[in-house]
Amino acid sequence: MLSANQLVFQAQEGKIKELKEVLNTLVEFSLEASGCQKYELYQLHDQRKDFFIIEFFKSEKKHKDYLKSEAYLNLRDKIDALVEFKTVNVLKLPQCLTSLGLKKK
Repeated sequence: MLSANQLVFQAQEGKIKELKEVLNTLVEFSLEASGCQKYELYQLHDQRKDFFIIEFFKSEKKHKDYLKSEAYLNLRDKIDALVEFKTVNVLKLPQCLTSLGLKKK
């Protein structure tokens, strides 16, 4: 079953640029991960401290393997040091009705 999540981050005061750089590194790494089909980073226009990521993995197992990787854990630690708060929202999507924009990995 497809694994889909929304990750929400708010940068600590004065850490917006640094967090943005680390999150972009996370995106680059994640797009190369086995089973990653889509990984997009957004920064809110009117609240520059706020970022969110939408991630899609081919399966929950692929996503769990990704979360255990050393590179991911190192990036997560860097992110945690820069954020005021973060949250993960699991998106319970029963079936993707279109493959538009999803990688064929």
